[in-house]
Amino acid sequence: MKPVNRFLVGSCKLPLTGDPHVERVTFEDRNCSVARSVDVLGDWWNLLIVRELLWGATKFDEFQRNLEISKGILSKRLKLLQDYGIVVKHTVGSGTEYALTEKGRALHVIIIAMLQWGDKWNPLAEGAPLIPVNRKTGAPLAPVKLADLNGEPLELKDLGLIVGPGADETTRERLDRLRQAAQQKAAASR
Repeated sequence: MKPVNRFLVGSCKLPLTGDPHVERVTFEDRNCSVARSVDVLGDWWNLLIVRELLWGATKFDEFQRNLEISKGILSKRLKLLQDYGIVVKHTVGSGTEYALTEKGRALHVIIIAMLQWGDKWNPLAEGAPLIPVNRKTGAPLAPVKLADLNGEPLELKDLGLIVGPGADETTRERLDRLRQAAQQKAAASR
């Protein structure tokens, strides 16, 4: 089930915040995996809540304290993350705890990549505030890198795109245009 991340009042789209002056654009129907991911994860609070869950926070008051976020915004973001199947809510004793689903735990690579990117390209003068390590050995993590299915490391210059089974005609045409432009550029530089 896809969650509702906007509702219509006349012709005005209202965001989750309810502010009629700010339109919430949705990418849920786009033929682009990045755009549809941004639809879920693009709000900074969502990523920070996922980070807190990965680091071990489980309770509403822990999220609120650690993130310095209002109760209203936190409630809405937790509900959205539950609707998308990223977070589950459990009753534990007389309280409530939150946990990441398999889908949510899969975001650890994105969070670590963002942490490493931030430490390299937007660092604090004092250095990294946290260093991710292997719990078993204590060794710091290597930078997140891409590799193909054969284990061959990839740099950006080695990365290509092919049409996938979910591509619509617009995506196919766009990829063809990009490929033709790259071929023309390569031919002009010879």
